Amino acid sequence: MPRILASIRVLAGLTILVLAACDSTGSGSNATPEPTSAADLAGTSWTLVSIGGTPVVEGSGPHLTFGSNGEASGSTGCNSLSGSYATDGAALTFGPLATTRMACEEALMAQETAVLEALAGVSGWEIDADGLLHLTGGTELVLQPSLT
Repeated sequence: MPRILASIRVLAGLTILVLAACDSTGSGSNATPEPTSAADLAGTSWTLVSIGGTPVVEGSGPHLTFGSNGEASGSTGCNSLSGSYATDGAALTFGPLATTRMACEEALMAQETAVLEALAGVSGWEIDADGLLHLTGGTELVLQPSLT
């Protein structure tokens, strides 16, 4: 009987290890896959965390989605945006971005201006060890994976 219990404990431990390895991101099945190459950026969605080191306006929800067709869409936290993007390895550029034209409170309008100016200056991207996306080249934008 003690051998059977020991075997069950070993099997239970191995099962836990196998299940943990199957979800190596620890983020569950609803998370956007973490890109590992430029081709993987397509089809992902991100939530903006900071602009040039300054946190976004709380509750504003700015986000960016990279479509598989080279189209980008999202929100500045005030207005929607859409346009094109292109990658070449670690290089990333955005084409002209169109936005809706709603007026928002002053803080959101300032954030919108900062986001659009930063996106216009993007020339590269990288994902850090914490899974955050850094858009670089001018004012750095930091984004986290969206859980959509």
